[in-house]
Amino acid sequence: MCYVTSKRPLDRACHRSRTAVIAAGTVLGLGLSAASLAAEPVRPDLTPKLQGLLKKEMIQIELAMHEIYSAIIQGRHAVVAEKGQAIHDSFILAQSLTDEDRQDLKAAVPPEFLQMDGYLHELSASLAEAGQSRDTARQVALYAQMTESCVACHSAYVTDRFEGLQDAEIPAGWGRAPAEQESGQGD
Repeated sequence: MCYVTSKRPLDRACHRSRTAVIAAGTVLGLGLSAASLAAEPVRPDLTPKLQGLLKKEMIQIELAMHEIYSAIIQGRHAVVAEKGQAIHDSFILAQSLTDEDRQDLKAAVPPEFLQMDGYLHELSASLAEAGQSRDTARQVALYAQMTESCVACHSAYVTDRFEGLQDAEIPAGWGRAPAEQESGQGD
């Protein structure tokens, strides 16, 4: 138990305990599910150029997420900020797409796909800010939300690549911004 005290070692232990509880809750939350997002894989409908751009974006995000995890547990806040910002900046719609590419993308994927992708990049910007402010607890919470967002999107739109997520029961709010959750968008 954490008690109010003026001794720093106990404060640090309390902080570590809270961080461990948050991490354990994240792992538990990832294992629980309440609703499934059923959709069709989007990859077959994408042009080869868009497939390549999305694949490149996803590889960059995955690599950055691995680095962020290590940085969070080691207290390397500058790395969390840098990699969070890198994920934010990799957003496909922010890349140099032609007007035709943008039209092709919007025709190939449902609006919810773009909303989920946009939300992930919003979360990554918040993670970068949490890194800059050295807020470890916020970093852990945002990392968990980003992981939930990835799992939700992959289970809805990339089951042709991630077959293990094909029948996954995913909580309805995962991958959706709070405003979208409240309005029931994407259902």
